[in-house]
Amino acid sequence: MTETAKHEGVHQLDAGPLVREWYGPDDVADADGIGAPGEFPYTRGIHADGLRSHPTLVKIYSGLGTPRDSNERFRKLADWGVDILQIASDLPSQIGYDPDHIMAAGEVGRVGTSIASLRDLEIAFDGLPLTRFRRVGTLFNSLGPVALAFFVALGEKQGLQVADYVVDLQNDPLKEYVARGTQFLPIEPAVRLACDVVAWTAAEAPHWYPLDVCVNHLNQAGAGSTNGTAFALANAVTYIEELLGRGLAIDSFAPTLQLFLDEREDFFVALANVRATRRIWAQLLRDRYGARDPRSLALQIMAYGHGRETRNEPLNNIARIALGSLAYYLAGVQSLYTASYDEVLQTPSEESVKIAVRTQQILGTELGFALTADPLGGSWYVEALTNELEEGIRAQLAEVDEGGGAIAWIRSGRMREVITGGAVRRQTRFERGLRPWVGVDRYAVSDGDDSWMVRPVRRMTEEAEEQRRREVAELRRTREQQRVLRALRELEATLAAGGNSVPAVLEAVRAYATVGEIADVMRGVFGEWQPDQTF
Repeated sequence: MTETAKHEGVHQLDAGPLVREWYGPDDVADADGIGAPGEFPYTRGIHADGLRSHPTLVKIYSGLGTPRDSNERFRKLADWGVDILQIASDLPSQIGYDPDHIMAAGEVGRVGTSIASLRDLEIAFDGLPLTRFRRVGTLFNSLGPVALAFFVALGEKQGLQVADYVVDLQNDPLKEYVARGTQFLPIEPAVRLACDVVAWTAAEAPHWYPLDVCVNHLNQAGAGSTNGTAFALANAVTYIEELLGRGLAIDSFAPTLQLFLDEREDFFVALANVRATRRIWAQLLRDRYGARDPRSLALQIMAYGHGRETRNEPLNNIARIALGSLAYYLAGVQSLYTASYDEVLQTPSEESVKIAVRTQQILGTELGFALTADPLGGSWYVEALTNELEEGIRAQLAEVDEGGGAIAWIRSGRMREVITGGAVRRQTRFERGLRPWVGVDRYAVSDGDDSWMVRPVRRMTEEAEEQRRREVAELRRTREQQRVLRALRELEATLAAGGNSVPAVLEAVRAYATVGEIADVMRGVFGEWQPDQTF
């Protein structure tokens, strides 16, 4: 076959490269950038033996209803061998509203557990030491200091020192403005608060993970994994430069930063994207910021093995999730969140969560996927795809840099424009049959078979929501009110003076100030985000 003929049969990946019918050595122009596992530029992984001595950690995002409901689930997750528990909190908690606020009505405990104060964390972890998990954390992206303070204070209540356990936070507010929507402060103060968390942990808990810069939500919104990765890297640059501007040395905090990668369309793109991103990060940190610590250059990656957002035949998601997760195992990610097959329909059932956990454990222990580092490295296709994805990510990142950086792109609407265009393109591909879904538009049947039914879970009721309101009222009645008021005044003064917010937030949390009370202080100092401030 001639070179011309070889390149005629192509398939367009979603917002990505053209995939040819076959690959050969001529498609891998530069093998020098591959390197060895555990060595710069870390294309093949950050450890020389891959996952043998550093297995991929099983991460589960979980939380439902009330803190008592969640306690029951968390205990089972610990018994099943989950390594990282990421608490799913409800939307009012994430945007700084207590259960009795008018804005929380109808949303309390609906898409996660209701967390209003330290007392709720005490209930959620009743009889469950933080040390039962390798790491604990949450996705309070716009309230990073509060999330951090919750776990510090809870550890104190359990008689632990910060050295005894590990906290793993997402704490990435920038992508909220264009993808997920839990922002409530103007952009610059939100970045400042996120970086307060990183600066505090660099000094007080350098083994914690205070910032997980997220591709997942950007891709979910429509960016595609290539653009999403570039945007997340641009967001990471913003946080890094804020921290450097405070006088922190790059190697004092970069080893604790993580990237949450995501690819929804293609097994090999998922794998190659991890490899390309590690290479970009290593070179970016070394060449732009002068990082020298190998731990700064060796990017820690978490990923998400997920199904598809369809009500049709949800059990098919078990296969999708397993295969999607396999790509990340073969790429050598450090932690993996595996979705539950019924996640698109409801808060995941106990059965579906257990299947998700066991899926990861089977991949990690039974089938030999972790025996050698980067087992698909050297494949002409994988190496060519890695190079092409790297080129695409670098080009988009350079465009963001030239346009003033992530904040400028968010505020101008350019980032949202790219994401929206990707979402339209993705939907169009689905409607034209170019993005096939088995059981939806391929091999779809309607035979009344009830074997595909999802077992319903206990849902939050109006009575349970009212009980949460009574619990918050009782907390306010019984706590030491003067201590709370002093802590909130100190927080206000600290924010106004430009100090690090974490110590003051921590004192407020210890005093049982609520999420809403702390967030209201932040609103009072910084104002609230308005849509016309961004687009």
